[in-house]
Amino acid sequence: MSIYTDLGDRSEGKNLVFGSTGAYGYAIVRELEKQGKEVLAVCRDLEKGRRMFSKSTETIQVDIMSEEQVLRACQGASVVYAGHNFPYSDWKLNYVRSMENIMKGCAKNHSLLVFPGNVYGYGRFKYLPVDENHPHDAISRKGIIRNKIESELMEGHKRGKFNLIIPRFADFYGPNVTNDLYGAMFRNAINGKTSIWPGNADMDHQFTFIGDAARATMELVDNATSHGQVFHVCGKTISAREFISKIYLNVGSKPRVRVVPKSLIAISGILNSQAMELLELMYEYTEPYVIDDSKFKGLFPSFNYTDYDDGIRQTLQWYRMNKSW
Repeated sequence: MSIYTDLGDRSEGKNLVFGSTGAYGYAIVRELEKQGKEVLAVCRDLEKGRRMFSKSTETIQVDIMSEEQVLRACQGASVVYAGHNFPYSDWKLNYVRSMENIMKGCAKNHSLLVFPGNVYGYGRFKYLPVDENHPHDAISRKGIIRNKIESELMEGHKRGKFNLIIPRFADFYGPNVTNDLYGAMFRNAINGKTSIWPGNADMDHQFTFIGDAARATMELVDNATSHGQVFHVCGKTISAREFISKIYLNVGSKPRVRVVPKSLIAISGILNSQAMELLELMYEYTEPYVIDDSKFKGLFPSFNYTDYDDGIRQTLQWYRMNKSW
């Protein structure tokens, strides 16, 4: 049981978003803008941030590896969103250290810290659908690192240093999701190329529309009873082949999906070096990936996920309007 007692509406003050030009951070900033909230967006590239956001959003440049700069940025923040990320190869050093800096900043201000998560820390699923009580039996380096960070976050919350929410999502897709697996599906469909899926494209899988991730996060931030807890937020169950086919059908072309086994990825390097880091997570692509979100839906019964066809249309529109991808 947490001893944290300051459970007022923390969202009325300054909202500090790290990684604001990335997929999750961008969606959070846009959702906060819609709600008329005060936003401070942390960007590596200030000009990029200013192009992406409205004039009402203040953008700042912060070295997230600098404790001094992070503490200064967190000053006066009611809610801090840890939306930043690093190349997988840099997680061990940079991710842990950056989160330690953010935790110190939140502790100094008694902020609400939002740490968006995934299911890496569970390891191979022991049952389906996977709920928030699944054992943390990570078998990947990335899962082990996430578990270490989450353990420190929970300890900080229990000690009353800061408040905390951990929403865990399925695989992201949507506007500004530009990575070399999920973003590539949309780029390839638009350009008439074949999309790649690792492992098995016919297993049950789930995808979270990035806008839904942001909306769900806002629901959790604004509901004090959710603080100090973990919530799964996913999307409807679908196969990867069906999801990718919907993308191609929405651009008016025949679906083109190439399923690549683990052995071929490892030998040929068919995906780039960052996507190659998914090799240790291949069980998520060769076995069913089904998450139980009944805890979240029980607290927010009126929350509806964006239909896949609608989410895909919005994503394609974003890609057509943003040619720098």
